[in-house]
Amino acid sequence: MKSKRKRTKRKLSLGGTVLTWGIIIFIAGVIGVIVGMTDYTDHTETVEADVSERQVEVNYDDDGDRTGEDITIYVDYSAEGTDYTSVVLNGLNTDGYQEGQDLTVAYAPDDPGHVVTPESTEEGAYDFALYLGIVGIGVSVFVIAGGAGLLYLKKRGRLRV
Repeated sequence: MKSKRKRTKRKLSLGGTVLTWGIIIFIAGVIGVIVGMTDYTDHTETVEADVSERQVEVNYDDDGDRTGEDITIYVDYSAEGTDYTSVVLNGLNTDGYQEGQDLTVAYAPDDPGHVVTPESTEEGAYDFALYLGIVGIGVSVFVIAGGAGLLYLKKRGRLRV
């Protein structure tokens, strides 16, 4: 007869916890840098558009508690002699628009099927995310080094945590 092995749940050591947080901060920093490098300055043409649909997806956690919502705005407009319908509006501050609302959108002359909010086309519109991402990556280096150092000291028996 096979004996059942009893699984024991091990707690993550202090070094492991610090290292894990360092990795999480690093990933968030990389995401910030990627978002911060977004550049819509080539979207130089503007046109009036109508919000055709406002799609709201509500998110819940495992306990059924509401955790937030994702809002996608679709617009209809005409550009370069072509009518565009149900095009996703990208860029900054898109969540506040309601169905039937008129707004100005910006597009690149070589890609009129991709529209953004005009404030997204301003130079440096995403710099805050870029700088925050760089700071996050910098902080994560120290946190990861600290976590690795704690793990090293524990393995050598010099730390009793």
